[in-house]
Amino acid sequence: MIPAYKKQLEKAKDLHQKYTKIYNIIGAVRLCVAISILFLGYLSFTNFSLLYLVGIFFFVTFFLFLVVKHKKISYLRKIEKSKIDINQKEIDFLEKGVYFYDNGFDFQDKEHPYAYDLDIFGEKSLFHYINRAVTFSGKKQLAAHFLRTDNKYIPEKQATIAELSEKLEWRQDFMAVASQAPDNQHTAEKISTWKERKEVLFSFPLRVFIYLSPLLLLSFIILGYIFDYADMKMWANTLFVINLMVFGWELRHILKNKQGFEGIYDTLYSVRKNIELIEKESFKSKQICELQQQLIQNNQRASELTRSLARLLDNMDNVLNIFSWVLNGFTLYHLHQYNKLILWKKINAEHVATWLDVISEMEALCSLANFKYNHPEFVFPELNAHFEVSFVDIGHPLIAENQRVTNSISFKENRFVILTGSNMSGKSTFLRTLGVNVLLTSMGLPVCAKKANVHPMKILISMRLSDSLNDGKSYFFAEIDRLKQIMETLQQEPCFVLLDELLRGTNSEDKQSGTVKIIEKMVELNAIGIIATHDLEVCKLESEYPHHLKNQCFEVEIINNELHFDYKLKEGVCQNKNATFLMKKMGII
Repeated sequence: MIPAYKKQLEKAKDLHQKYTKIYNIIGAVRLCVAISILFLGYLSFTNFSLLYLVGIFFFVTFFLFLVVKHKKISYLRKIEKSKIDINQKEIDFLEKGVYFYDNGFDFQDKEHPYAYDLDIFGEKSLFHYINRAVTFSGKKQLAAHFLRTDNKYIPEKQATIAELSEKLEWRQDFMAVASQAPDNQHTAEKISTWKERKEVLFSFPLRVFIYLSPLLLLSFIILGYIFDYADMKMWANTLFVINLMVFGWELRHILKNKQGFEGIYDTLYSVRKNIELIEKESFKSKQICELQQQLIQNNQRASELTRSLARLLDNMDNVLNIFSWVLNGFTLYHLHQYNKLILWKKINAEHVATWLDVISEMEALCSLANFKYNHPEFVFPELNAHFEVSFVDIGHPLIAENQRVTNSISFKENRFVILTGSNMSGKSTFLRTLGVNVLLTSMGLPVCAKKANVHPMKILISMRLSDSLNDGKSYFFAEIDRLKQIMETLQQEPCFVLLDELLRGTNSEDKQSGTVKIIEKMVELNAIGIIATHDLEVCKLESEYPHHLKNQCFEVEIINNELHFDYKLKEGVCQNKNATFLMKKMGII
């Protein structure tokens, strides 16, 4: 992967250098043209000649052309600069383990069935590891992929991510374009508010006036100032003033319409560019093809419709400019633009939110595809309909490959495992490893294993709970409440359950009795999963339910007066302990 990123990095650097040279040349030419315009203007003022006016017209036209060209080259420079950043970040991420993108802490939900327990959000979390979204809506949509999985569409998701992962250049183009827009957290809200807002439509007489008035004024100017009809000069002046009065009267409607859209042109420009990238690219996966179809409205492409909207809003931005009053006095220009904007809104406004959702979804999919691209050694799990779950050499994707210890486990013969082990032996990490990989399966992502066979199902976890002073809940009550939710869900459908050291807030006898009852309930509900415990007495349940329960453990050894953990899953019940040894070694006892 790193060689591919380095190749993309060098390509982006070369293009950035090329565009910088062109940008500087155009800037120099613009300066020369501006000086020429001023010089010809001076000559025309001191010694009038039609030739000077023709020259001024030519240079002004050329200058405007250069302004447009300069802006396009500036945009291309920014795109390549973004690509340089994107590739350098990926190289540093893979080589040094440096995280650059948002960690999703704002999406944390401690009440979620698994997100808090599996460290989905926050610093060095799974979201932090996978996220490459640069817009708020993209990050929000990616978070939804983690929080709301739909197991019916896993094969489609896998096909989408597999196809998109191979389109490295396209994904980086998409990310680079998205990064050019200002933070669009409130863009969708603005669009929604604008869509629902009632606009004041021009009356029929006013619509007739704004179209006829400029034509009449032009006729009066030609007759009055070229053919020297004095009465026509008066009518021209009068109509100019009337136009200004009409414009001033209707200005309040224009200002209300553009409220909240000040400076939104850059965002809409990036939106259009992202839409164009989606429209023009060839995809085979059903999911993305359906997204492409959502970008066609009334046989028109969303990119063209967005271009029209951006141009109209940009034109409305200069409505208070002093020159716009002169322009409106002659042509009622902004009333025409307002009328077009209202017409555009009437036909297309209801679709804008859909277009933004498509971009957000594609941005989220690019993050997921990037995860697949960065881990070619990960595999897509085989799916089954027999409530079987098995992994060969499963590991946690967030642990570096040179530090990762893998294990194999199957829930085919025995659906529920009682896991024992001393402190720090790896029980909790293994539970999170299983939970994270089952979640990756539901998201349509490859898993950190050599082979996997999974029946997609909901994940239910009780691992990391906390007191809540605001809700008046103790740790113990929070745990009981979570267990109640787990049992209620299991009664409705089979789920993958991960339980870590239950009932810590009660005495040993009560804890043991409660744990036994919970395991027996798991057997009754035919649950699939693991319970980790330090209580070895609980392990005796295996003999009572040999076809459902299985004891497995993580062991610790003392070698040369030092603790040694191999983090390898073993059959049976844990035999060794380390708490007393550690306290003695640290001089506590």
